[in-house]
Amino acid sequence: MSERVYSERLGAISDAQFEAVCERWSLGQFVRAEPVTSGLFGQNVFVATADREFVLRGAPHWVKDLDESEWRREDRWQFTSERWFAQQLHEHTNAPVPWPIHHDRSDDIFGWPYLVMPRMPGLCTDERGLVQALAPDDRRVAAIALGETLAEMQRLTSPFAGAFGTRTIELEPYPEGAVGRTVREIREMVRGCADKLDAGEIAWIEDIIAGAAHDVPVTFVHNDYKLGNLTLLKDGSRWRVAGLFDLHQARFADGAADISRMACSFLDTEPELARLFRDAYGKPLDAGRMALYAIYDRLAIWSYFSRPGVDAEWLRGKTFRGWMQRYMDGLMSLL
Repeated sequence: MSERVYSERLGAISDAQFEAVCERWSLGQFVRAEPVTSGLFGQNVFVATADREFVLRGAPHWVKDLDESEWRREDRWQFTSERWFAQQLHEHTNAPVPWPIHHDRSDDIFGWPYLVMPRMPGLCTDERGLVQALAPDDRRVAAIALGETLAEMQRLTSPFAGAFGTRTIELEPYPEGAVGRTVREIREMVRGCADKLDAGEIAWIEDIIAGAAHDVPVTFVHNDYKLGNLTLLKDGSRWRVAGLFDLHQARFADGAADISRMACSFLDTEPELARLFRDAYGKPLDAGRMALYAIYDRLAIWSYFSRPGVDAEWLRGKTFRGWMQRYMDGLMSLL
């Protein structure tokens, strides 16, 4: 039986297992599988049948609520949430999410549940790869398309801020509201990397928290809206977003929270694109909340790459505030 390791996380998978997936969902005759080299977590593998291409997404994330100290296995949470948000976007917006998504809740094929969905067409890259792949005029058009797609996703709204609970596996409201939830998560990240922050930085973060208004409209939030989680495709002379995926952090909250990650990526490479992206998004932005979301986004990256076992070289010798101040200044210039 032919087996191959497609990622450290997924482990060895045999052709017979892929054949079983294709048969279960009537996808067609299995032809081949290929590893997906992008992404931090190694959950995805490309699967091709005789006439179609798919993405299989497996080995779901473990979970840890903000009031918990240890991660625990809960195979239902990630994929139930991802599929639900994809379906809502598919039914209520024109956002180009993969659909249909099949969710196999059983573990008889792989030892864990999985999703299988259409592979979306187009270019998947990061902000530096975009510079190499597209000409300047095309990059500007793409940045506009990214802003327009973000606004389109946010046509999906909710009467309350919330996400899927890790115990109920149902959509639950945040008791503290959209902004309050962001504040809780920031403080949790501060506790987790307190040895990488000095007292002045923590006080600065608390000052920004105090300046953020809490009364916000509630829309869909991807919570990791960036080039690596979408595809771009050229139709005639215009680039558009052709695929939108990796919804495992999706929630209902303040839509402005999705500005920071994409805009900061452009601030690293071509600040002009950050302005085009923001203007195409078109919605008004509040300075206090944008400062809060800048902290949230940059602190998530800082805490991940500065943790023991990673300790990224590019962060050594830097302070959090010193590293992120130019992002804060750049985002404030977009208001």
